[in-house]
Amino acid sequence: MALPVFYARPELVGSTLNVAPAPASWDTAGSSGQVRSAAFTADVLAAIAPTMAVAPDPLALRLDIGLPDTAPLLLHHDLDNYLFPLVPTLTNGTLRQFASVWATKQHATTSAVAVCQTRPVPDPGGMYSLQVHTTASASTTAYKRQIHDQISAAPPLPDGGIALQLAFVVGPRRAWPNLWKATIDSLGPILGRDPGAREWDTRDGRITNLGLHCTTDPIAGNQVTIAIRARTTDTHTSP
Repeated sequence: MALPVFYARPELVGSTLNVAPAPASWDTAGSSGQVRSAAFTADVLAAIAPTMAVAPDPLALRLDIGLPDTAPLLLHHDLDNYLFPLVPTLTNGTLRQFASVWATKQHATTSAVAVCQTRPVPDPGGMYSLQVHTTASASTTAYKRQIHDQISAAPPLPDGGIALQLAFVVGPRRAWPNLWKATIDSLGPILGRDPGAREWDTRDGRITNLGLHCTTDPIAGNQVTIAIRARTTDTHTSP
């Protein structure tokens, strides 16, 4: 089976967004959450469409989310909720696939997005360098359980912000964005859980820098391999 591949993060200055980033909304169609999400996606698509039309593969997307100073940086505002369903919608709208997707959050007055060709880079390592394998559907508890059990011996990272990279190896039939949330929800041993929290309710708001990568292996079938690289950052609890 193919090995996980990590890709370089876009370092170019992104286009400033005109619409505030909106996380995924599971509200009914026409609700305020759905309207905000649609407006955000349309703004991102308009910003990146010219580059998407000419940039060669493999492609990387970077979303930098600016939050008001009053927003607690390490609580809520989960980065994967901003990337999904944004990325699948961008793929459908441009007919281009992303090999790597990045998101950051910080206290700032503006948000930005960038797209460019990327390249493989050496394994970034981290305080945790783990690798897990799954065979279950990502929509099932069994998927989360398989990941959780393989990293259960890892104690949570110290308090503060977290930089997390996940490199997936999937079969051609897997829609890899569908794996993001379930995978991160499974990382309680690393991210930690608040007292009394439900089993899959992890402290994923601590993730301030998220990198997601995908390699497609024709022989992977239902098996998914995930390389997990996690470290603390200099970001501490705010506001």
